[in-house]
Amino acid sequence: MGNLLGEEESTVRRFPVLLLTASLLLLGLTAGGAMAGDIVTVPTANQLKAGEVDLAAYYIGVDNSSLIAPIRPIGIDYVRAQTLYVGVTDRVEIDAHRYDVNELGVETIWNATVVVQQEDLSRPIVVVGGRDLSRAYGKASYFVSAAKTLNPPVAGPPTETIIRVHLSLGTEDNTLFAEERHEGLFGGLQVLFRPSNPAVGAIALYDGQDIITGVTFVPEPGWPTLKVGTFGGHWWVGISQTFNTK
Repeated sequence: MGNLLGEEESTVRRFPVLLLTASLLLLGLTAGGAMAGDIVTVPTANQLKAGEVDLAAYYIGVDNSSLIAPIRPIGIDYVRAQTLYVGVTDRVEIDAHRYDVNELGVETIWNATVVVQQEDLSRPIVVVGGRDLSRAYGKASYFVSAAKTLNPPVAGPPTETIIRVHLSLGTEDNTLFAEERHEGLFGGLQVLFRPSNPAVGAIALYDGQDIITGVTFVPEPGWPTLKVGTFGGHWWVGISQTFNTK
């Protein structure tokens, strides 16, 4: 019993560990057709180009009954999250995720990805990366992710539905709800149903533990992306904007 109680106490202490990061799932299907942007918490090969910056803010409504038993007594109702993604070069991206969890305070983690193969008409983009590289919660997790747009536009902006497939292989990441995620194979589909005016997208991913869903909406080119979705028994809403600093 002593070991079991110790494990539960440790789990509770680690929980701010991206607590509901996973609920953020969040995607950035852009009207430009590149479908770049974040799917927070689920590693993917979506990658910003040099000089691109993506800022986002999210609110996650927490279903306490969906949390693991040691976490429920804390009484978490919501999480406010902010993310910053920076394209350092065309091959290197660095991210910061800040989580303000009611009852638990504020935590920040750092992530990074490096492109090892660029996407072309026949090959997927492939990246290697890590989450929580500063080891704020004890250890980092690592992954290899690939993504391929099945029907990319031949010339100019897209005019029809676009489908993008994601597949990753990773090591254990227990920073999300203190549950094991991203170990082994995980991935899913990202779809841009309507490319513009308004742009409408959707996503469905399996992270090794839960199904994550979401939809995005961009009223006009250049406007922020509005997002809403589910993560297991939780729900989230968000807004993001991508800038080019060049």
